[in-house]
Amino acid sequence: MDWKYVDERLIKRGELLLSLDFLKGYGFELKSMNKGKVGLPFKITDGYIVFLAVIRCLFSMPYRQLEDFTRALNRLVPRLPPIDYS
Repeated sequence: MDWKYVDERLIKRGELLLSLDFLKGYGFELKSMNKGKVGLPFKITDGYIVFLAVIRCLFSMPYRQLEDFTRALNRLVPRLPPIDYS
């Protein structure tokens, strides 16, 4: 038996794939959302909201915990704003 192959398959079972494609067009999406908008500009794109909804569902994360997750994410990717209850 090829134990290296077996080990690799066991490791892959824990792989979690999250798409970060929303980061590629984040600035463009934000600019298009705010084009012609009256009032305060949007700070969070629809793609980011969908990403956070997936995270929240996958990990059964309460909202306040998700808020702290976005703070940590902001430290890694400064252009992604942290969210708050408002």
